Amino acid sequence: MPITPNLIERAVFRLNLAPALMLDFLGAESFQALVAAHRLGVFEALDGGALTAVQTASRIEADERGTTLLLEALEALGYVHKKKDGRYASSTTSAKWLPLLGDGIGWFGLMVERLHDLDECVRRGGPTTDAREWLEQIPDGWREFQAGMVALARMTADEIVAKVRLPATARRLLDVGGGHGLYSIKFCRRYPQLSATVFDLPEAMEVARESVAAEDMGHCVSVRAGDFWMDDLGNGYDVALLFNIIHANLPDKNMELLGKVASALSPGGLVVILDQLAGQVFGGTARAVAALMSLNLFNLAGGQAYRFEEVIGWLSSAGFAKPRRIGLRKAPGMSLILGTKAGSGPPA
Repeated sequence: MPITPNLIERAVFRLNLAPALMLDFLGAESFQALVAAHRLGVFEALDGGALTAVQTASRIEADERGTTLLLEALEALGYVHKKKDGRYASSTTSAKWLPLLGDGIGWFGLMVERLHDLDECVRRGGPTTDAREWLEQIPDGWREFQAGMVALARMTADEIVAKVRLPATARRLLDVGGGHGLYSIKFCRRYPQLSATVFDLPEAMEVARESVAAEDMGHCVSVRAGDFWMDDLGNGYDVALLFNIIHANLPDKNMELLGKVASALSPGGLVVILDQLAGQVFGGTARAVAALMSLNLFNLAGGQAYRFEEVIGWLSSAGFAKPRRIGLRKAPGMSLILGTKAGSGPPA
């Protein structure tokens, strides 16, 4: 939980009588405490009911004093609450949101750790280590990454599928860099006539296959391993998804990729881009999220968040018309950008 100053503390910070920057330091500590609790299985231990610190330590096979200190910190932050008898239980906030985020918390923790050399990244103009190489150096790195993407998909997928209306004639969907495959699964559930192909690197396919099997969607969602920079995407598709892809690339590469996507679509086909957009948010928190996300993307993969005007310029160059933007309520700063491949196609 974010550390929220009370009225007196906010007044002190506004008057510059205390270093407000320390809240950022405490926020970093707070998140690391959450990540540690997640990795230790604290919240899973508390799912069965309230426990004392000693019982929790036994359940997670950890040191009693360390577990006590961690629980006290989690209680101060609002992730757990302490009962009168000394037992700890998950807070209502934790009970609601942590299952939704799931193992994605581990990925968010890795992204924070990746920022340790941000200064060098800024100095040299790009990441110190290639993102793919970095993931391969981390135990279960690709699974951690996909878990983070699954967490984001769980929060936004239903809203996306509700807001993106596919033509009644759409039969084939290509999910470029689709990883876990949840977006394809959701679209196929909403449009029974649709079949989807999830195209991504071999390292991502294990999670995609698990998702398809778990949702019993193997009859309409298939997976295909490949590198969308090197391999042919196929053709004859009616819809193509490019979700959380363009932020990782420089503009010339995005134009190249959109050209390949256009070639894979039939005339009148629809491309749907999901990404963080710069300059599209209002309010202090949303602006900070967008700016920090852009900086993080630069550090992670050498990319950044782009403006809507830039994206529609790439779409136009690749032969897409009728660009439009759809904002997402559940993900401030994230937007859908749709474009239709020029040429005659079947009516909607």
